Amino acid sequence: MRILNEGCCRKHYLAKCHEALRTGLIAMFDARCFGKGYPGYLFHPFVQSYPHLVRHVFPDGTPDLVLADWHYPKSREPFAYKGMAALDTRKAFILGDYWESSESLIEPFVEQVLRHHVDLIFSYFPQPLDLWKESQIAGRFRWLPPCFDPHIFNDWQMPKCYDIGFLAFGTVDRHRCYPERHAMHNQLLACKQWRYLWAEHPGWKWFKREHPLVGVNFSKAINSCRLFVTTSGIFHNPQPKYFEALASKTVLLADEPVGAAALGLKDGVNYVKISEETLLDKVNYYLAHPDECEAIAEAGYGLAMSRHQCFARALDFRSLVYDRVV
Repeated sequence: MRILNEGCCRKHYLAKCHEALRTGLIAMFDARCFGKGYPGYLFHPFVQSYPHLVRHVFPDGTPDLVLADWHYPKSREPFAYKGMAALDTRKAFILGDYWESSESLIEPFVEQVLRHHVDLIFSYFPQPLDLWKESQIAGRFRWLPPCFDPHIFNDWQMPKCYDIGFLAFGTVDRHRCYPERHAMHNQLLACKQWRYLWAEHPGWKWFKREHPLVGVNFSKAINSCRLFVTTSGIFHNPQPKYFEALASKTVLLADEPVGAAALGLKDGVNYVKISEETLLDKVNYYLAHPDECEAIAEAGYGLAMSRHQCFARALDFRSLVYDRVV
């Protein structure tokens, strides 16, 4: 499978899931990247359209798929170059923050997809398949959950210095999308008997220098906790941090996101289902039962490494491109 990935390199961006998918595609297929931050990228005056770009990156033939960065609704034009509709190959993009394109933007979103002749929309979350199910583009959506790079998120065999950790956007300051996180954080702060790892969110930034809570260091911090909390927010999204925590071999305490069963999440088996009301009781129970903790962490790690790391997700991607069931 030959893929042209168009868009800037996100290796140094806080959220590692975006580059993780490309890492998997590059490892498994003939996937070539063009964008700021990738080796060999320069400004080429003659690359002024997607047809030009295809000829530049694939001089030896046409790719099977062009996977381009999607900038809508933050930009009037959703793609970096002109001529997407003119490409004689399949065209696709990744949809992450779908809520920015929903509600009043549902119809304009459809118009953009149709105008540029986009064939496939890979959504990190399952909700868009329902949001646009009555539209002309319903059949173009594919659910492709976030993934992680096992070279970044793994079992680093860190000493368990903390009983519980909660490192997430919206814990220290209440955020409209994650009100439950702030409430849970305050509950945990009040429990002085536990060793609790928390910190202010580092911000949605680019980190070219090492940061104690970004990348591998973030995974090591999670790995140093017996239990680790995250939540799905008001949209109940299966966030990338679900898989990153499992891959960092801790007991994931989280609310049940949309699509949990399809993702392999089983309460009490490979993660622990919580809510605002049950959090403290669950923490008390599992800290008092270390053998159960170890079994759940092991099962969660196995689930992450077998189904949700970037190389497995690349195979999911190929199946979805060719309309096969993952």
